[in-house]
Amino acid sequence: MTPGGRGTTPPGLPPGWNEHWDEAFSSADVDGLVPCRVIRIDKGGITVARQPGDELLVVAAKSARRVVVGDVCALDPEAGRIEQILPRRTVFERRSPGVSRDQLQLSARAVAANMDLVYVLQPLDPGLNTMRLARELVLAWESGATPVVVLTKADLVDDDVAAAQRAEAERFAPGVEVHCVSTRSDGGLDTLGDGRSPNSVVALLGASGAGKSTLVNALAGRPVQLVAEVRDSDRRGRHTTTAGQMVQLSDGSLLIDTPGIRSVGLWSADDGLERAFADLVPFAQQCRFDDCTHTNEPGCGLLGAIERGDLAADRVEAWRLLAIELETLEEGLEERDREHRRQRNQRARRRSKRRDLVALGDEDLDEAQWADDDELS
Repeated sequence: MTPGGRGTTPPGLPPGWNEHWDEAFSSADVDGLVPCRVIRIDKGGITVARQPGDELLVVAAKSARRVVVGDVCALDPEAGRIEQILPRRTVFERRSPGVSRDQLQLSARAVAANMDLVYVLQPLDPGLNTMRLARELVLAWESGATPVVVLTKADLVDDDVAAAQRAEAERFAPGVEVHCVSTRSDGGLDTLGDGRSPNSVVALLGASGAGKSTLVNALAGRPVQLVAEVRDSDRRGRHTTTAGQMVQLSDGSLLIDTPGIRSVGLWSADDGLERAFADLVPFAQQCRFDDCTHTNEPGCGLLGAIERGDLAADRVEAWRLLAIELETLEEGLEERDREHRRQRNQRARRRSKRRDLVALGDEDLDEAQWADDDELS
């Protein structure tokens, strides 16, 4: 059985167990520990399953405190404590949100792990947001899973509008499956099952109001999530999902639902950017200058492709803006690392000076200064 392959979880093993996890657990240093899977994280704590239906509220050791839904872990059953996170096959990670919209946060937050597919949801009724779609596809590809675009609420728009928006989504997601679905009429839901199999894991990615909770209920065949209507004033959704959780679907596959994300910040997603815009790469390689900004330089391969009609200008602009964002993030990370190195070197010099003074018998040491240095280290 391969990861995400056909088959059902053997009795006594965590949800979604397969040969990959069997090998990973066997090769890990887990004497006295048992396998489990994180199926829910909320303010009440961490919930794991040692086998389907066997839920247990646990804590995490310091070394495993960054667990996310979907993680496969080694559990101390007596202490009720996660001791180790097995290496993740895939992980969906986004930049931590800043205090303000334009603030660049230099930290990342994992949201889900070990999924095979990522359903990228966009509602049809307010109209497709191509820039957000491009950003979400970059994150989905970067996770290591396979993205699938799901256009929800098809029952709220005319068929010709749905067809036009589907074509637009396909233009911004070349090589990615695009589905139009309606949970009220069950339209298109059966086609989503083509890419799933028992034990495969799907994660949902979408803004509040995109219809994630309603889709989860429809795919599960039972009410497992609260749902709420979007606001009439701005067509934005309310946060009905407040915890990440793993849900068993009617076909035996597993789905990771996460709270709606207002803003989608990229984090170290160079590979994801290249995958999401793979059709642009051959033209960018034709640029005359290595440092081409693709704005007004002569001999720019992308601008030439736009003039010939080989590429759409809005898609190139989306790629350029996302590339700039990643470059800015990388520069910020490099600056942060330089500052950390500077501070470490400064503390090391102060400690060395203190040792030299002590060796010389200097009794006039400023103990408060040394204490401050130690506290910073």
